[in-house]
Amino acid sequence: MSQENVEIVRRIIDATRRGDWGAALRDYDQGVILDQSRMPGGGVYRGHEGLREFYGRWFGAWEHFRIKPERVIDAGDEVVDINETSGRGRSSGVAVKMRSANVWTITRGKVVRQVAFPVASDALEAAGLSE
Repeated sequence: MSQENVEIVRRIIDATRRGDWGAALRDYDQGVILDQSRMPGGGVYRGHEGLREFYGRWFGAWEHFRIKPERVIDAGDEVVDINETSGRGRSSGVAVKMRSANVWTITRGKVVRQVAFPVASDALEAAGLSE
């Protein structure tokens, strides 16, 4: 089952990179919790409507935005993705680049929780792994 979970996360990342929100949402549970509270301007969002709200605001804030996946790691009951995110703020013009990560919890083939970490090592630690 864990390889299937890794593939679910990869599908979501690929759909997000393409801007295909319909495809990305298919793999999220209706009651998903998206915890962006550790990230700049983040919070906690619930359900598909919460995902749409957060990602619409987040992606709308960038003139140019890119997610470059580094690794997707099977962590038993969870999956960790580590990525490099870069962009240029739409209103500020400031270039930003960071290496961040997410811890994904998947139940019965659907993402039920996604927690973002601004520091990849913190996500690995939360999932019981080390870099």
